[in-house]
Amino acid sequence: MEDSAGLMLEGGGMRCAFTIGVLDYFLDRKLEFPFVATASAGALIGSSFVAKQRERNYQLLHALGKNPDVISFKRMLQRRELFSMDLIFEKLANEQIPINFSSFLQANTRFIVGTTDINTGHPHFLDTFIDKYDLLQVIRASCSLPVLAPSIDYQGKQLMDGGVSDPIPIQPLLDQGLKKYVVVLTRNKGYRKKATKLNWFFKHYFKDKPELIKLLRNRHLRYNDTMQKLLQMEQRNEVFIIQPEEPLAVSRIEKNSNKLEILYKQGYQEAEKNFEPLQQFLEQPKDPAAKDDLMPSV
Repeated sequence: MEDSAGLMLEGGGMRCAFTIGVLDYFLDRKLEFPFVATASAGALIGSSFVAKQRERNYQLLHALGKNPDVISFKRMLQRRELFSMDLIFEKLANEQIPINFSSFLQANTRFIVGTTDINTGHPHFLDTFIDKYDLLQVIRASCSLPVLAPSIDYQGKQLMDGGVSDPIPIQPLLDQGLKKYVVVLTRNKGYRKKATKLNWFFKHYFKDKPELIKLLRNRHLRYNDTMQKLLQMEQRNEVFIIQPEEPLAVSRIEKNSNKLEILYKQGYQEAEKNFEPLQQFLEQPKDPAAKDDLMPSV
């Protein structure tokens, strides 16, 4: 275990097939981290990584891609739920391809899951889980995309997709004052998020949630600001970024098994290609003059 480094996993729905490949290579090389920060789909696959379940993410990926009930536009119209969250988190992630919670607890890793409090608009990070159900509830909340899935009531809060309030959740790791940061992104180099064209819809749909509306309107600003700060940290040799070289031909709701398999292999190969430079990065001492300040909230 690299005891002075943290790992951050970006979300992105089915684009996380890339991240699964990266994490599988890390597991093959027995690379561990004392802190792992995640949000959205990154939380689901990050839990398997912490539990050292080498095949679980790959099995989940193909189960999600092959099951026609996972994504349903008919269900979206009828129940305002594009993704079958019950199927994903109760049948697949809990029963058919369950997390090994004992192994998860035994890991020397603090697992930090980002969610969004839709009433306050603040990011809400959780890192303590009393049992498997509790862990899956938090991950489910972090994966519950606005409009496409209902929010989750948890500990007196209404929680939703962590990527809304903090789309690249590096801040919880910076708060630990670690020496090095490894970041796995699901967008290609040079990607910048554009402003949403759905502000009119969000104002109507979430008319009783003004802070959530603000978050959705400004999400691209926080994303792009965080990326700019990460690139500055990369220049100072404080962060090591692994991400696709080219724009992905895979969407957040991709169902094509061949495309997902290609993206998985791409992630594995990218991690393999970068492993020696990554080792060198982790072994180098941190510049004592470096500052772990990222950004104010947008």
